[in-house]
Amino acid sequence: MNLRAWNLSLLPLAAAGLAACALGPVDTNEAAEPLFDRTWVAEEMKGLPAAPQVQSSLQVAADGKVSGHTGCNGYFGSVIIDGQAMSFGNLGSTRIACPEPVMVQEDRLLSALDGTRGYRLQDDNLLLLDGAGDTLARFRAKN
Repeated sequence: MNLRAWNLSLLPLAAAGLAACALGPVDTNEAAEPLFDRTWVAEEMKGLPAAPQVQSSLQVAADGKVSGHTGCNGYFGSVIIDGQAMSFGNLGSTRIACPEPVMVQEDRLLSALDGTRGYRLQDDNLLLLDGAGDTLARFRAKN
């Protein structure tokens, strides 16, 4: 089963899990503050630039909630931040079918979120990193 289908199949469980329990802890140190309550627009995912006609976004809240738009579907879930470590969990999304270029970018974004193990803020950019410290996705601050 591919990652997108797997994530979508967990949508009811994710919603129930979020409703039933508190989200994981989020680091409250000042270094993480610039992440919160901003819209981050994807510029690159999995080493490829974002399609110019497709806007994928990410929003991270200080309470551990995460949401955004893949360019086709909305998504939501939770995030755990501890120092420079970051991981996303309980991700679910809507199930609208879109044209192929948009769906390809959606798959790349969801895969990058799934593989995230760390982050780095660099100027007005948010870099999502894998366990080896390699960049999975690069976002720029919209606001």
